[in-house]
Amino acid sequence: MLLAIDTATRNASVALYNETGVLAELTWRSRENHTVELMAQIVHLLDLLHAQKNDLRAIAVALGPGSFTGLRVGMSVAKGLAYGGNLPILGVPTLDAVALPYAWQSLPIWALLTAGRGRFSVAQYAAHRGTTKRVGEYALVNLDGLIALVKADEKTSRALFCGDVDLATAKSLIEQFGGRAVIPSPAMHARRAGLLAELAWQRFQRGESDPVDSLVPMYMPHESVEGSRAGG
Repeated sequence: MLLAIDTATRNASVALYNETGVLAELTWRSRENHTVELMAQIVHLLDLLHAQKNDLRAIAVALGPGSFTGLRVGMSVAKGLAYGGNLPILGVPTLDAVALPYAWQSLPIWALLTAGRGRFSVAQYAAHRGTTKRVGEYALVNLDGLIALVKADEKTSRALFCGDVDLATAKSLIEQFGGRAVIPSPAMHARRAGLLAELAWQRFQRGESDPVDSLVPMYMPHESVEGSRAGG
């Protein structure tokens, strides 16, 4: 059984997963109090299944992008559990899990996470045979910067926007792109640790893991820019 931890933003989630799929999952809006909330939710999750920490076989954690504090707390707890139980740890980029639910459609996918001060961490994904793959660099952009990135992709006639797409952002995208902007319902925007777990479980089944000592969160640049990019 694999435990997945996602505290990359105020939208936090934990899940338990095995070869049959999601066994249990808790998703909540944190008030930036991950330190107090996270272990309590993990214990509650295990209690739901009448399971113990020694039933875990692997730990998965969201790598980022995300908030400094949220990522640090999630990584610390994940490493503590991995060390304590001598378990493999698997880091998964946060935006990979955001894009995954849309793997069965053909539109280009723009996955978004709020990054504060009106900015977003974004990446473009392509769906192929039931999975998604990042096809460009990560970028830290404001809304105008995101619109510019989408317009710069000459191959894109329509695009799907997912993740932290609130009503104001959705309205702006629709005003800019009209029917070419496909935006899922608000409930679909919830970031679920079950999706993170699914990606990590695939790696775990291939015998992969990350080094516990050197695994670190992935932070985006903090400077206020319209199109800062990061590779990876």
